[in-house]
Amino acid sequence: MGMFFRSIVDRGVGRRRQNAFPADPCSRIPLTSLLEGYQCVRHDEHISYGNTGDPVPPFGLAFSSAADMQNVLAAANEEGVVRIYDTESRENPLLKEWLAHENAVFDIAWVPGEPQLVTAAGDQMARLWDVKSGEPLGSFKG
Repeated sequence: MGMFFRSIVDRGVGRRRQNAFPADPCSRIPLTSLLEGYQCVRHDEHISYGNTGDPVPPFGLAFSSAADMQNVLAAANEEGVVRIYDTESRENPLLKEWLAHENAVFDIAWVPGEPQLVTAAGDQMARLWDVKSGEPLGSFKG
C-alpha cells in the first residue's frame, strides 16, 4: 500500500506518526497569542444539511493544495455526501456535490497539487475522485 493511502488508513484508525512534522519555531508561541486575533463572523458560518433537510455533522473538511484551487474546500458528511465549495464566492459557493459512499465519510484528503480527492468511509472503502467531474477514479477495499 502506498504511503499516501497508508496515512489515510492510519488516520482512520487513530494512529499518528511520531514527529510527522518538523519542529517549528511558531509552535513555541502561546496559543492565546495566536487566538487573540481570531474572529468568526456570521457569513463565515456554514451548516451542513443532509438529504432530508436536517442538519448533519460534517465529518471531514480539507482545503486543496493545488496552486489554482487553494480556496476550494471539500466537506464530507455522515450521509456519504461530498460537497466542494469555493470559499471566496459569496453568492454561489457550492461548486459540486455527489454521493461518494452509502454511509458516513469519516475522512477526506486531497491528492497534493491535484484536483483529486480521496474519501474513506464506514463501508471500509476508500475512493479516489476527480473533483471537477465528481467521477470516481478508483476504489480501495480495506
